Amino acid sequence: MKISGEAFYLSSKKYGESSCIIFIFSRDNGLIKGFSRLSKNKKIPFSNLDKIDFTWSSRNQDGLGFLDLDLDNINLNKNKSFLFFLIKATASELCLRLLAPQQTNIEIYDELESLVNFNLSDSKALISKYIFWEKNFLKFNGYGLNIEECSVSGANKNTYYISPKTGNAVSYEVGKKYEKKLFKIPNCFKESNNKYDIHDYLNGLKILEFFIKKNFEYSTYNLIFRKQLITKIYSLSSLS
Repeated sequence: MKISGEAFYLSSKKYGESSCIIFIFSRDNGLIKGFSRLSKNKKIPFSNLDKIDFTWSSRNQDGLGFLDLDLDNINLNKNKSFLFFLIKATASELCLRLLAPQQTNIEIYDELESLVNFNLSDSKALISKYIFWEKNFLKFNGYGLNIEECSVSGANKNTYYISPKTGNAVSYEVGKKYEKKLFKIPNCFKESNNKYDIHDYLNGLKILEFFIKKNFEYSTYNLIFRKQLITKIYSLSSLS
């Protein structure tokens, strides 16, 4: 069988002397992996979240198959910062580690496209954009956080805490007496912009990490790039 389409390059690893296994996230078929042959001393010419055209072929759907890749077009995003590199590497890592193979998720694909094409170079704006991407990653996998309304009163304003058990929000009045068991909703969860303190973003990432670990039953210790991203963001605290 054969599958063709557009995708984002996620990662690769060497396999023997002249082959590698490549991982991509395609628009119509989700996470795909396959063999690709390399000439001697040739390196993979792609980086995290490069847009590509691909053809995957295999004798059966469950086989590893072979991948042929071509760059879809030149990436017009001129942001070459280390922070943006880490953001793209972290998003690639989450897709690679947490998504099931060959399951379509066009919403996540579109969110990746929005992330890659985000052209503001301001560090806080980039961090805020990534946090919303990670929130939507949970949402489009069926684990969305409901911070828009109080789950007790139904009021759609003044939510203040979020339950680690349910991912639902409550107002300050409802949650005050249980505050030691709840997360305070960070400002960066409610609005994507660059006006918040770096520690607000770090708190948001900590909460998202909790829900990733809980819902995917995956040790976030293994998310190497995500840890590096958090370390980098922490180093930017002087921007606050």
